[in-house]
Amino acid sequence: MKSTNKRFITCPFCSLHCDDIEVEINSNKIKVLSEPIKNCTKKIEYFNISDKSNLKPFYKNKSLNYREAIIKSRTLLDKSQDITIVNHGTDVNGVRSILNFATHHNCTVDHINSKYLFKNLGIVQRKGYMATSLTEARNRCDVFLLFGKSILKKSPRLIDKVIFPEQSLCVKPKEKKLILIGEFDKKTIDTLAKNYSVRNIKIKINEIPQLMELIQSKSIGKNDNIKAISNIISESKYLVASWSSSDLDVYKNADDVISSISDFILMRNKENRAACMPISGSLADATSSQTMTWLTGYPSRVKFDGSKFIHDRNICDSEFIIENNHTDIVMHISTVGLEKIKLNKKVKNIVIGHPNTTYSSKPDIFIPVGIPGIDHKSILFRTDNVVSLSLDKIRCMNLPSVKNIINDLLMVQD
Repeated sequence: MKSTNKRFITCPFCSLHCDDIEVEINSNKIKVLSEPIKNCTKKIEYFNISDKSNLKPFYKNKSLNYREAIIKSRTLLDKSQDITIVNHGTDVNGVRSILNFATHHNCTVDHINSKYLFKNLGIVQRKGYMATSLTEARNRCDVFLLFGKSILKKSPRLIDKVIFPEQSLCVKPKEKKLILIGEFDKKTIDTLAKNYSVRNIKIKINEIPQLMELIQSKSIGKNDNIKAISNIISESKYLVASWSSSDLDVYKNADDVISSISDFILMRNKENRAACMPISGSLADATSSQTMTWLTGYPSRVKFDGSKFIHDRNICDSEFIIENNHTDIVMHISTVGLEKIKLNKKVKNIVIGHPNTTYSSKPDIFIPVGIPGIDHKSILFRTDNVVSLSLDKIRCMNLPSVKNIINDLLMVQD
């Protein structure tokens, strides 16, 4: 590989997995060349190697070579009575390797964002909802309802890739309309309103169900803004509603909010096409849930006993397990996360993380891992669960993948 080259990549760092990001790689340093989108550029370039990056494994305060770290980790794991594996984001092969390890060591496996995932799945299981894909929303949606607060910060290119694309097969971009409902900040609203047709209903998250009921009943009264928005919705030919469960979780009954949106969309389908399109988190949530469902029948929170396993949303909740010391060792796996990993000092912690991983306290063992689609080839699922994308390796850091590390943990001998 040349020391300097320009190329387009598929970005692994949010659930949209945009495939039109132009970057320049110079001596393994990535610089984003595409039209500047601050949040995306900052996120991608955050993963560059610096003097603060951890490129060597360590055990407590002692630096180790890779094989020593694998042996130390295996020793800790073999002494354990109960192992919990927390997925903070990895690719398809990483999840498959985690599950393979779990069958040999009777582990509990959970994704860090599973509590948000289950809020959406709960509605699907109890009621079902009309769903759509990113591509269909891009090409057919004329009115877009966006609920929450910070969804555009987590998936900033939702605007130019899906809601207001430069090209759309069925609807001219200038004819598309966006309605923001929730607690979006004024700066976001004003910036969007300069270029697009945008309306906003500023309400608290827990007031969304009442609003949906009000618009559906058409008993709006004298509120001109809500009346105008109700008319826009009534005239829509293809309405799409999107949210991120983590946004809605600030309200303890977030399930009611999602349910009210889903019910509203189902009712709208009696008049014109309407669909839901929840946006998953940025920690490869969709990849984890799709791969686990494929291999176990469940999207997360699975406890293994050899080749057998159970699924229980309460018993297998990693957050509950760790906080209540119901495990003696936790293996945290993070290849794409920006968030600081919260560690419980009362249990042993092994962190398999990208070189810039941060944590609340120093783990017992740290093993640096490569980033999927950056340091090794990878497959990731998009947020709509319709498309799996193949990502290429773009830099040479000689960092192992999650699959490499897990397989070595299974195979190692003293």
